[in-house]
Parts: sequence; structure tokens; C-alpha cells
Amino acid sequence: MGLRMIAPKRVRKVKTKNGREVLRRLEKYLESAAVTGEPVEILCGFWEDQQNAITYQELRQAVIDGAISQETMRLWAQDYSVLVANRLRNLWTDAIMAGSAGQPILDGLAFEFDTQAPGILNWISERGAEFVTASTREQKDAIAALLTKKMRDGHTVDELSRLIRPCIGLTEGDAKAATRFYDNIVATLKNEHPRMKPESIRKKALDATQKYAERKHRARAMTIAQTESAFAYNRGADEGIRQAQNEGYLGIMKKRWSTSGDDAVCELCASLEGVEIDMDSDFDIRGRLLFEGQHMLPPAHPRCACAVEYIEESSSAGRK
Repeated sequence: MGLRMIAPKRVRKVKTKNGREVLRRLEKYLESAAVTGEPVEILCGFWEDQQNAITYQELRQAVIDGAISQETMRLWAQDYSVLVANRLRNLWTDAIMAGSAGQPILDGLAFEFDTQAPGILNWISERGAEFVTASTREQKDAIAALLTKKMRDGHTVDELSRLIRPCIGLTEGDAKAATRFYDNIVATLKNEHPRMKPESIRKKALDATQKYAERKHRARAMTIAQTESAFAYNRGADEGIRQAQNEGYLGIMKKRWSTSGDDAVCELCASLEGVEIDMDSDFDIRGRLLFEGQHMLPPAHPRCACAVEYIEESSSAGRK
């Protein structure tokens, strides 16, 4: 007689009071003006400055060459480095501090979080370098998608040169979407207004595409602000727990992945709900790696709003 193997059912852990509070504090922070306000405006203003900094002659030459120049790439990387140094470091630091205050287990302890600890300073430095590299590469890939032979064959040099500018700062997918939007408007105007002059059609289509690209920039800025803040917030929570351990306020700890539990939770995060592991272990986050050290903490993907609840397994012998 054959045996039928039945996979064990996954037991979903009921959220503790602290677990619910951890999520509430994270959600409150991610919805605050500290994330959705100034950082979004900074990013949108930054991309606008980049668009204005490149000349029409430089864009025209890029279309003719079929590639952005190395000098432009160098300047873009330099721009992002300045953005990190002058703006994003503060965003990450504020989120780290909020994260350290986001764990109820630390409430009431005579514990002072050190924002100048090596673990924090090193993380911000490494994250900044990663952000500059990734952002410059994404920007290069987005514009490269508009400089392919197919794109150049389907548009005039002047047309494509003017179309590239509003796409600076977008992802490759968004840049392609903006181009399709432009082409659709041109086709519609030609069909509905056959007597309209070609230059008038292109101008109307370009104006509409500019507004479309602005909406895409704002959406991307919101995604970056929320994702970077969530990453730094969770890093701050982890660092706060470790500092409290080192000072004898906490004993052996474990961490538990916690989702909001609503319909917006993706399949990946739902599979991690309630999973408990040691402090130095990795969660089983599948898919594309977003950040260095991503597997240790949320977010698992852009705009992920998951958190970690820290649970004390055994008290510190020298608890203060």
C-alpha cells in the first residue's frame, strides 16, 4: 500500500500587541511629510535640474551618435553623489532614528541611541555609493532605450532630441512608456487633423508628453522616498536593538517578519508573515536583490511596508 505524503500546514502566528504597534509606527512614518513631502520635491527638482543642464546640442549629438557621451555619464554620477551628500544622507539618518524609536521593546529603557555608531555611518556610506551607481546606470539605460536604431529610424533627430529631455530621471520602462505616449498622440492628431502642420503636431505631442513624464517622475520619486526610508527605518530598528544588547539592556533576541495583513500584501511578503529567525540570519526573500543586506530585513521590494518585530528569547544577565 502506498503512502500519501501530506505537506504540513503552515501555522500563522497571531500578531502580538508589540507586533501591531511596530507596524503602526512604521506606517505612520512612511505616510508622514518626512517621507512623502520634502524628499519627493527634492528628487523631482533634482531631475528637472539635470534636464535643464544638458544642452539641445548635446542631446542632438547623442541622437546622431546613438549613445550618451562618457562626459555626460560622469556628470550624472557627480550629480547623484552631490544629491546623496547634501540631501539623502539626512533622509536616511532621520529614518534610522525613527526606526530605532519604532520598537516598543525599547520603550521606557534608559537607552540612548547613537547615530554616530560605526554600524550606522558605514551603512549610510555604503548605501550612498550603491545609490549613485544604481541611479546612474538606470538613467543611462533609460536614455539608451531611446537611442536605439529603431527609435532613431522612426523619429527625426530634432524630434528625438527634444523627446529625450523630459525622460531624464525616468526608468527604462517609464521612458519607453513616455515615447509610446508621444507616438500615440502624434498618430491620433494626424488621423483627426490631417491638415495640421507636422511641427504643430509634434509640439502638441511633446507638451503632453512633458506633463506625462512629470507624473512619472513624481511617482518614481515617491517610490524611491518610501523604499529608501523603509530600508533605513528597518536598519535603524535593527541597529537600535543591537546597541541595546551591547549595553546590557536586552538579552538574546530573535526577529519576526510582520506584514500589514491586508489585501495589498504581495505573495512574497505573505509567505514571510510570522517567520522567526535569529538576529544574524537571512529571511528567504526571493527575486531581484534590491539592496546589499536586503535579505536580513524588509523591504522585500519597492514600496514594501513590512516590518520586523524583535522578541527577547532570554533576558540579559546584567540587565540595567
